[in-house]
Amino acid sequence: MKVVLAPAEILRQDAQPVTFSGPKLAKIITEMRACLLSQTDPEGVGLAANQVGLPYKLFLARFTTKKGKLIRVFINPEIADHSKELQKIDEEKTPLEGCLSLPRYYGIVKRWQWLVLRFQDENLQTKEEKFENFPAVVIQHEMDHLSGRIFVERILEQKGNLYRVTGKDKKGKETWEKVEI
Repeated sequence: MKVVLAPAEILRQDAQPVTFSGPKLAKIITEMRACLLSQTDPEGVGLAANQVGLPYKLFLARFTTKKGKLIRVFINPEIADHSKELQKIDEEKTPLEGCLSLPRYYGIVKRWQWLVLRFQDENLQTKEEKFENFPAVVIQHEMDHLSGRIFVERILEQKGNLYRVTGKDKKGKETWEKVEI
């Protein structure tokens, strides 16, 4: 599997429910997990099925890029509840959000502080779980993918700034430029 890049049409489509199980589902999850782990520049923390060309309501997420950490599977996810408040943004400290389907572009997206997600795990067990902070951001980003949206649309709605990595300086630190949107 390879990551589909914007502006591919599948990234703009609503995902369809996963209605199958068994070897087909296991193969998709295994291949998506390998694809997510193979991303190095940047390392990914989430991958929606439409990002690998599949039209299903399915995403994988890990809430850190540290090696050996669990990659979670979310099948047919639905947001059951969420905070009324958005996260507090500090332009200097809030991490920039990026996307494997739009590499080298980043921006701050205001997301809910927490959410409750109802989903099936890879064993098709239905679960409901609360996520806060960075995990909540990752899940909201992936849920947007399943609705045919990419993070740049959120930045536009919120009148935020989009940045592009332009290279590295003499010390190896990434250099950035603001992109007009």
